[in-house]
Amino acid sequence: MTKFDLFLQTKGLTTITFAEKEAEEMAKLYNEYNDEARKALEDAVAKSASKEDIDSLKTELANAQKEQMVSLNKTLKEYGLAIEKLNKNNSERSLISNATSVKESLSTDENKAKLSALKGLNKASAEQNGITFEIKAAGTMLESTNISGGNVPVEQRIPGLNLIATRQLRLMDLFAKGAASSNIISWVYQANRDGAAGGTAEGDTKNQIDFDLVVASQAVVKRTAFIKVSTEMLDDIDFIQSEINNELMRLLMLDVESTSYSGNGTAPAMNGIRTVATAFAAGTFAGTVDNANEADVLTVAINQIALANQEAPNAILMNPSDITKLKLYKVSATDRRYIDRLIFIGSTLTLDGVPMIATTLVTAGTYLVGNFNMSTLYQKEAVTINMGLDGNDWTKNLRTIIAEWRGALVTKNNNRNAFVKGTFSTDIAALETA
Repeated sequence: MTKFDLFLQTKGLTTITFAEKEAEEMAKLYNEYNDEARKALEDAVAKSASKEDIDSLKTELANAQKEQMVSLNKTLKEYGLAIEKLNKNNSERSLISNATSVKESLSTDENKAKLSALKGLNKASAEQNGITFEIKAAGTMLESTNISGGNVPVEQRIPGLNLIATRQLRLMDLFAKGAASSNIISWVYQANRDGAAGGTAEGDTKNQIDFDLVVASQAVVKRTAFIKVSTEMLDDIDFIQSEINNELMRLLMLDVESTSYSGNGTAPAMNGIRTVATAFAAGTFAGTVDNANEADVLTVAINQIALANQEAPNAILMNPSDITKLKLYKVSATDRRYIDRLIFIGSTLTLDGVPMIATTLVTAGTYLVGNFNMSTLYQKEAVTINMGLDGNDWTKNLRTIIAEWRGALVTKNNNRNAFVKGTFSTDIAALETA
């Protein structure tokens, strides 16, 4: 009697009753026997059994597995013969052309039992078992009816991520750049000048001049953004980490640009360039311009900067719609020529040589003219991106990715009239003849 026979006895089975079982049940018993044999082998190794005993156990296990494969193959072959007999004796039915139909029919509990009973039965006995099948008639194969559970073929996936459109960084390129070594940036500016230089007659007192020294400062501010993401998403989507980093950097720098343009100067906002710029003043041109328009306003603003003894402006910041409006202006209602002073240099529209920078950072109907080299963006900490755990991230399988920037925009007091800001509708009205 073999070890497997002894194993069957512990299960209340004989070799005959075992042979009558289905292949699935046989395989289950074989696996259970093999697990016990492997455990016996592992115990022998753990107890430092002799090499001969260990080799014997290995050989027994290998031989048993070979015999099991032979037995299972024989049983499966008998199943195949049974199916062949069934097809021959049911010729009045449609031919079974779909393997899935056969599999579904054989899987029912009733037919499993009847197939098992076919072993060793003659033709008459097989017919008496009355095994039935649900036959699927052959038909036209269509994508709409014959495909399920997924896409066949698999869709073509375009690489990368289609991003939500954001404005381009334009203002950041115009500022002068500096490095901050402290959390406060200060400067000394001249104020309250009294007296003037002039001629002096013989014996008269020379001309005296004096001025004050005033210390001003600007605090370094921090701008931040973060994204929470699951560890599953980081693991499963190969590009998500880099896209999150890019998104954080992009949106953070847009925020830095925004506060450097219109920040109110109260931390954590910067002292924006538009905030400190000088307001438009029509001066001697008030009420003197016939049919005034946006180009006239910008011309007077440039003149205002010149009257303040500042260097000529190097840019005009405007909303794209206002620049487009200027492009459409004609000399008059009857003269359809475009305004000569508006000239394209490359793809950039210029007014008297000063380029107009289109950006949605500027509200439609407003403008800012100036020499942007007179304002310096100091950076204490470049954009840094770090990933870590925050709050209950650990228990929720989350990660927090943070982007940070530190810096300050400094426009020294005596440079602020190098910038002129205004609203077109108001300033056009100030220039228009009464």
